[in-house]
Amino acid sequence: MKLSIIRGYKVILLIMRLRLTIIKIALQVSNNPATALTVLKRLIRKRKQIHGGARISKFVQSGSRYFWVTDFPGFPSEAFDGCMRNEILRTKNPGSETTSLQTVVWGITNRCPLRCKHCYEWDHLDFSDRLSLANLKIILNKIRAHNIHHIQLSGGEPLARCNDMIALIKAGGTGIDFWLLTSGFGLTTEKAVALKNAGLTGVQISLDHWDEHFHNEFRANDLSFQWVRDAVASCKKAGIIVSLSLCATKEFVSNENLWRYMDLAKEWGVHFVRLLEPRNTGRFANTNSELNAEEISILGNFYSMYGAATKNSDHPILTYPGHHQRKMGCFGAGNRYLYIDSNGGFHACPFCLQEHGNALETSFDDAVRKLKERKCHAFEMNTTD
Repeated sequence: MKLSIIRGYKVILLIMRLRLTIIKIALQVSNNPATALTVLKRLIRKRKQIHGGARISKFVQSGSRYFWVTDFPGFPSEAFDGCMRNEILRTKNPGSETTSLQTVVWGITNRCPLRCKHCYEWDHLDFSDRLSLANLKIILNKIRAHNIHHIQLSGGEPLARCNDMIALIKAGGTGIDFWLLTSGFGLTTEKAVALKNAGLTGVQISLDHWDEHFHNEFRANDLSFQWVRDAVASCKKAGIIVSLSLCATKEFVSNENLWRYMDLAKEWGVHFVRLLEPRNTGRFANTNSELNAEEISILGNFYSMYGAATKNSDHPILTYPGHHQRKMGCFGAGNRYLYIDSNGGFHACPFCLQEHGNALETSFDDAVRKLKERKCHAFEMNTTD
């Protein structure tokens, strides 16, 4: 399957197609042009609030679909239309208790071969899984019933139960984009092809430094960097979109490190890089790991200038969720996403762990309602947008 970064005049044509599709969905949802126009104006204002004047300058092409972020389904597709319909309904009826989520981060295993310094699932890791495949399929059916079209499979290390993951992806059908969040452990070309054939859209592979030594030290495994490099190559061969996920620690944050990381990602042919901030949770609990204002400013300034600096290059697309959350409020806590841990517990997000029911017993509507009553990792939540 063809994987490439699209830029230049093709981006303009794709944006026109994208806008026409969104207008069509808005008309279908609103039933009359006047209401559709009001909804579209709200969507435009919301996008400006989140992104300012920044425009889409690149897409990643995967077969006949195009991606500009990793947490929204590719266009055109059944999953894109469903997710966009949910967003338009949210905009049309702000504050509605029945609004569907945009995505779910879902831990499907308690097992992991690594002992990473920042592991948010540290307290749940085990040598065996507490949820059976049958349990996972029950949860998947609830996710589908809630009209969610984007799922991020996490762990533990989800590749520790690769066959079960393949079964879940197949059961999800064409209306859901599945992404794998992984350390790259054991992700051979054979497994990548099997995952792609099952329907996997993309992978987020954790790489926490451009320097092999420092990454391996952070992951407490001398082979971790090599796993990542091999996993990137395997996924590209299989036609899977590749994103690297960087947890930018205090020791890492500098313009030099950020540029060297992005240059390495370009060298490897990576399509996206996701920039995350460390949180005092999981194994990082009771530590001074969270970034200060100066360090956050370095990340924010780099993110703001990076897109313009690499607009005409093959550098990967950079995403930085924390940057937008400071403008809009938290997207977790039942707003646009939530987290289901490897025991089935509902949480606001992977970094704000306080269980609000179990997915095997609690309905999504009840979990979302409870989660909306709280805040998530220091960002004031905006539930009306």
